[in-house]
Amino acid sequence: MTDQGPDRKAQILTAAARLVSTRGVQALSFENVAGEAGLSRQLVRYYYADLDSLIVDLCDHLAATYRDILLAGIPQVGKVGRLDFFLDFFFDLAEGHPMPGNLEAYDTLIAWSVGNPKLRGRMCDQYRTLGHVVVHELAIAHPQLDMAACEELSFLFVSAMHAHWSFVASLGYSREHGKLARRAIDRLIRSYLDEAPVERAMEKPWAREA
Repeated sequence: MTDQGPDRKAQILTAAARLVSTRGVQALSFENVAGEAGLSRQLVRYYYADLDSLIVDLCDHLAATYRDILLAGIPQVGKVGRLDFFLDFFFDLAEGHPMPGNLEAYDTLIAWSVGNPKLRGRMCDQYRTLGHVVVHELAIAHPQLDMAACEELSFLFVSAMHAHWSFVASLGYSREHGKLARRAIDRLIRSYLDEAPVERAMEKPWAREA
């Protein structure tokens, strides 16, 4: 059984993502995950002793899905077009590289993280990593921006992206709103370009209290 570990875990996590995307956090149980995966409850419990450990792995599983899609698209756009590709992708506007269909699962992770410091830390790390990537791409695409501007823009982008998908995935707004949000990000970047250098609003935009 152990030699099938990675495949079984992927099967369980894919089922868990599908479950919470369609039925919400209230449906997350070993029985429901097992039923969705077509496995026995005992087998799911063999890999996961509790739901907290399952959902932490689900966080990593979802992040890997997004990372793989991004890595597949980067060679096609080149250094100059990478920023636009990143921004387009996260608003589901990157042609040939659609966002995964499990966006509702991220709201489940946010809700679960309230009582799970490990999950909260993992999600913060992943969002901060995305923010640092955007800082890097902003600096390449717009070298006239200073570090303060790039850091603030990256934090605002990640915040807007998360809020956008919460509205779309969980509250039922149209995915067409991605065009509106994406255009707003372009206007935001232009506003920073027009007034650079930026006086810092805070010393470390990606710092957190806990």
